[in-house]
Amino acid sequence: MDYLHGTDHSPTMTLRLYESDPYLREFTATVLSTDGNWVTLDRTAFYPGGGGQERDRGTIDGLPVTGLKGKTEMAHQVPGHGFSVGQSVIGRIDWEGRYGLMRAHTGEHLLFSCLSRHTEMELVKISLTRERKVLVVKGQLDWDMIREAVLEVNGVIAQGSPVSCEYLDREQMSEGGPRAKLDRITDQKVRVVRIGEHDQAACAGVHLRDAQEIGMLLVNKFTSARPAGDWEIEFLVGPEAVSAAVEHSVRALMLAERLGSLPQDSLTAYDNRDKELLRCREALKVYGRQALASIPSQQVNGIQVLSGTFPGLDRKMLMERAAELASGPRTLVALLSQDERAFLVLARSEDLELDCASLLNLVLRPHGGKGGGKPNFASGGTPGPIKGEDLLEEIIRMVEKGL
Repeated sequence: MDYLHGTDHSPTMTLRLYESDPYLREFTATVLSTDGNWVTLDRTAFYPGGGGQERDRGTIDGLPVTGLKGKTEMAHQVPGHGFSVGQSVIGRIDWEGRYGLMRAHTGEHLLFSCLSRHTEMELVKISLTRERKVLVVKGQLDWDMIREAVLEVNGVIAQGSPVSCEYLDREQMSEGGPRAKLDRITDQKVRVVRIGEHDQAACAGVHLRDAQEIGMLLVNKFTSARPAGDWEIEFLVGPEAVSAAVEHSVRALMLAERLGSLPQDSLTAYDNRDKELLRCREALKVYGRQALASIPSQQVNGIQVLSGTFPGLDRKMLMERAAELASGPRTLVALLSQDERAFLVLARSEDLELDCASLLNLVLRPHGGKGGGKPNFASGGTPGPIKGEDLLEEIIRMVEKGL
């Protein structure tokens, strides 16, 4: 395939081999100049990064290349090298990383193009690294649109579609033509990447020969990206996409089984459970208010101590009630809520000199818990469940001792 048209390299420029052959893994070159750790070559297969895609990694004569820079003559950062001008060297690309990024870049073009057919969108940012592939866009999107676009992308991948690159004059980049942000492009010639009849866009990145090589594309995250854009779309390609798809599928089946529903009905089943949970929470609040309306009290060293345990009770409600009860004269309130962890509230009236924060930490510490607050009001918890009655009895014993 004639992969690229229109390039022109003068003798003083570094010949960028990846533009004509992005599949080149190894190359020989001559050192043009050195500057500390930086080495300029007459030709290179290292992609320096751009278009949202991170730079290549690899070696020159076995030494790691840790950086790339330069617009005409490309310099390679090779710490500890001993190269001299005129020396012949061998460069090797980290092919696994490069090929994964080529899959991602071609996949990103298809994904954005397919999404754009479902809704009006603006591309804000692309970030393609070995660890994460992300699109940030502005526009109205939902999971249904994501699903349809991903199905379309994988349809193109399954059928296959040739990828080609060519250079066009800026004047040829008319409305309705290739996607391009010309305000960010200074050159007269614009490099355009085409994926069959499915997409055409200005791009300086490295791409596959055919979309079929992507293997598979899967969106695995779709979240708000404000203020940068409306949405952040994270996706996977190739074997990683296949593995994630299998994992998500199995987990979805397991979730449906636990919900007691068919997989296709799991969202409805979840919504019903969610509504049921809200009803239970509201009922718990009603019963909680009734329970908190009458709390046992006892006199300890002239202090009215009101205490009680309330399994699963809302913490905010517990704290509000403790503050109300502590308004009486010479009063100490100790309320505890417990589910998988314990939550304790201590409050006292202003006419007592008791330090609630110190007392709370004193009783919680043996159980691995801690808390904070002020002398007249404190709260805290434990990492696991405890015997609430024993904890409240410990507080009363300390009050009896005058602690």
